[in-house]
Amino acid sequence: MIYLEIFLCYFQIGLFGIGGGHASLPLVQAMVVKERGWLTFTEFADMITIAEMTPGPLALNTATFVGLKMGGAAGGALATMSCMLPSFIIVLLLYTLFKRYKDLKAVSGALAGIKPAVTALIAGAGVSLTCLALFGTNKPETVTEVDPTALILAVAAFIVLRVKKVNYVAVMLLTGVAGAVIYTITGVQT
Repeated sequence: MIYLEIFLCYFQIGLFGIGGGHASLPLVQAMVVKERGWLTFTEFADMITIAEMTPGPLALNTATFVGLKMGGAAGGALATMSCMLPSFIIVLLLYTLFKRYKDLKAVSGALAGIKPAVTALIAGAGVSLTCLALFGTNKPETVTEVDPTALILAVAAFIVLRVKKVNYVAVMLLTGVAGAVIYTITGVQT
């Protein structure tokens, strides 16, 4: 029965996760963390971190992770395939329609209208993850609960990425090592 749940869950995520991996994160969070309880919010954040560092699309990496956790290797393969299946079908249909109707203004207008919604979805996921990193929860009670070490590392990483244009993978690795050293020395639990 878990395999049917995995298939339906990730088929829906693949079907309604318009805008790519980052835009689908709120949907993954709602279905995997809130509705089904397959992951805690901390596990969800860890999964995103790992999925960002591994090659491949974010949504597929998260599908594989959750599928493996819930149904072993077969669950991982099923979640990955069911996440890709809607896109495969939709792309085939859209290609056929777009080829026929690409000169219509309504088509270009609809595509332009989707962009702001995708931006809002990505921003919402970013705010939740930022709160988890800085406050230890996705819904902080007060701003004074901020983890100063996490805040310093986040600001330093942002500055390095913006000013020095360093590769983001290198920045992630360096801040991870710095965090591990600092939290080990200070004995702070995250």
